[in-house]
Amino acid sequence: MPEPTIRQAVNLSEDWMILVFLFSLVALAYTRRAYPARIARLWNSMWNIRTMRQSIREEPNTPRANLLFNLSFYLFAALMAYSAIKCFRPDIWTEQGFILYSMLVAAVFLIYLLKKIVLRFISVIADGDFSLSEYEYSIFLTNRVLGLILFPTCLAIVYFPVFQAKTILLIAAALMALTLIYRLLRSLLAAAESGVTLFYILFYICTLEILPSALGIKWLTSF
Repeated sequence: MPEPTIRQAVNLSEDWMILVFLFSLVALAYTRRAYPARIARLWNSMWNIRTMRQSIREEPNTPRANLLFNLSFYLFAALMAYSAIKCFRPDIWTEQGFILYSMLVAAVFLIYLLKKIVLRFISVIADGDFSLSEYEYSIFLTNRVLGLILFPTCLAIVYFPVFQAKTILLIAAALMALTLIYRLLRSLLAAAESGVTLFYILFYICTLEILPSALGIKWLTSF
């Protein structure tokens, strides 16, 4: 009697992934109920710098909503990275999928925590704000918007057939790259208006923005 063959997975879904989507769905529903105008304000702040600056002044009013949005971004960014590993680097994927995913969530969180610490450190060393607080807010604002966008995107990546998931992953990565470039350009203009030397702006961007992204892309594509 021939040995049974293992059926190849038709999509990237795993049992634990539904918990990620359920958490984000509950967080979104809570925010819609507790802060009805928050999502619209979030979106407007992303594209209108005046609205963003007003949101900065009013930020203490909605810390819980921002915390939930930030957490959703960490979860979905890690899920995208996890899906990319399963699609393009299956040689490093093991059966302990949730452990790898948890490590990716921690890595995303630590990257942005490091950025926040470095910005605060630069502000102390430079003995001035030089629009760094606005830049820091812009970073996490972009993350919160991306968290909303990545919800349906990750659903498609995980539950669509694998050959479609690869295409969606590439499109989502390109969309994220364009969004981050937009954020960098807007922050660059704001910093220039505040009189920050161009050398320091480019040094920070290359060190904590471009270099980590380039290393991640190189690692994922070097198979």
